[in-house]
Amino acid sequence: MHAQWAPAVQDPQPDVEAPPEVRAPARLLEYKRGCFVAFPAHATIGLVENPKVVPVPGAPYYCLGLMPWQGRQLPLLDLDTLLRAYPAATPPDSGHVLVLAYQSAPGRPLEYGAVCAPWLVQMIQVTDAQQCELPPDSDLWPWISLACFEHEGHAVPVLDTARLFGPPQP
Repeated sequence: MHAQWAPAVQDPQPDVEAPPEVRAPARLLEYKRGCFVAFPAHATIGLVENPKVVPVPGAPYYCLGLMPWQGRQLPLLDLDTLLRAYPAATPPDSGHVLVLAYQSAPGRPLEYGAVCAPWLVQMIQVTDAQQCELPPDSDLWPWISLACFEHEGHAVPVLDTARLFGPPQP
């Protein structure tokens, strides 16, 4: 008699849960109606309402001037003007500004700057699955962005505050 070999029956593996998706907090800023950027949450310091802005002769076209903040004078940038690459006919309203921190190099002290925040700034959670390409509407995105993600149908560049406020890089 010939013995037939049946495949061994394996014990079913217990259900293994997938590791939870890692989420990173980010501050979402609508800098122009329907256009968004994000900043790493640790880089956002606070929101200032109606700052007094002092124009600075010879400042870059996208810098509205300096604003006082905690004993310092911070440069105030308009992201829409920067990305458009020319100033608007009328200066933007600086009713609210977002104060940001950055380091010019590892181990250096924190420095600060501010950007116009014309609409509500939101805290959101971002995952790797949301990664997408930078928007094609400005040549500056690759120079000032760390990454880009999709949020509610919009490509949202994550800005590097050191590149945004620091000296131009070659």
